[in-house]
Amino acid sequence: MAGGNFQVTARRSGGWWALEVTGNGLSYPAYTQARRLDQAEAMARDLLALHFDISTHEVGTVEIVPVLDAPLTEEVSRTRRAREQAEKVRADATNQTRMTARRLRDQGLAQRDISLLLGLSHQAVSQLLAS
Repeated sequence: MAGGNFQVTARRSGGWWALEVTGNGLSYPAYTQARRLDQAEAMARDLLALHFDISTHEVGTVEIVPVLDAPLTEEVSRTRRAREQAEKVRADATNQTRMTARRLRDQGLAQRDISLLLGLSHQAVSQLLAS
């Protein structure tokens, strides 16, 4: 049997993730379980190899789709968005700090003065100016 791309729907069941595997070449869903979500892909690949004779190198992509209840799904989405926004703000702050440190250096200020003005260690200023 040729391999292909597979989707693994993961739902909590007791202390386990119940996994439903669907995809190319499967005429019906296959089921297995994993203790942790990070184990779901390996368990799906093992299931495909054992029960459908699809070797692990024949399996293309395995997409894991966790399913939580609606309030938790929304909370996870809000948390991920907040973290992405925080990362963008951090990256913007780093870029702004780098530009300001360079301008201060171009004005002839010493790295230790720049570090005091920007509230950074002199090592951090040195790294910013080198990057």
